[in-house]
Amino acid sequence: MTFGFVSCLDYTGNVQCAAGFQVQKVKIRNLIGAASTAGFAMMFQSAQAETTRMHFDVTILGLKAGELRYTLQKDDTSYAASGLLYPTGLAATMTTFLYDVTVTGSHKGDQYLPSRYSEKSDTGKRKEEREIIYRSGVPNIRSAKLAKPHWLDPKTQKGTLDPMTAIFEILRDVEHGNLCDQDVTLFDGARRVRISLSNPKESGMRATCDGVYSREGGFSKNELKQGKTFPFTITYKKTDQNYYFQRFDVKSARGRAAFVRR
Repeated sequence: MTFGFVSCLDYTGNVQCAAGFQVQKVKIRNLIGAASTAGFAMMFQSAQAETTRMHFDVTILGLKAGELRYTLQKDDTSYAASGLLYPTGLAATMTTFLYDVTVTGSHKGDQYLPSRYSEKSDTGKRKEEREIIYRSGVPNIRSAKLAKPHWLDPKTQKGTLDPMTAIFEILRDVEHGNLCDQDVTLFDGARRVRISLSNPKESGMRATCDGVYSREGGFSKNELKQGKTFPFTITYKKTDQNYYFQRFDVKSARGRAAFVRR
């Protein structure tokens, strides 16, 4: 993967990640429980808090490679979220890609302002922890990893979202009248990416959006040779209340990949 938790959308990177040690199922179950406990522990307690839980199968070339889970909780002014991306099945016996993240912040309607983002990752080749603290919308990075020359200066990235907030903004249900309105710019501490949806189409109870994943800065020359923009499609089921998110599909040089909601 090319960067952080949101790299689960960057399919030209190594989505399957480098071959590494086997991730045992019991370990994954423990991690899921620990992530959920930690996520709810850091979330506020409010009678008006609304909780959303999402669970996706991650498929590559039609084969299940992993799962993505996230929980979002918010009240009238604040929000908190936790997420976990991990391998399952046969993929877990050959490789590992584990991302465990949390974020807290404030919001005004659908406008989110993260205040603190924390990420723990394990790609099999390396383990890394990163934290982003936002001051007046400007990200401040806390990481033991030295910055590379092509990475962007965090001071220039005011107003960007963290990867977790960007994930739940894209992989979510949407209200009637807001189909394909999502347009987010995120910064993971090194790279800047824009993810936007457009061109709503409806056919019976099915609706789709065309999306574009754009690498805007902080990528190496080799990464940019792989491509700068990558199209994808999101499919929804139309209901009386909203458009129910069903799946995210993308085609890259490595083949087709998808996030399919359970």
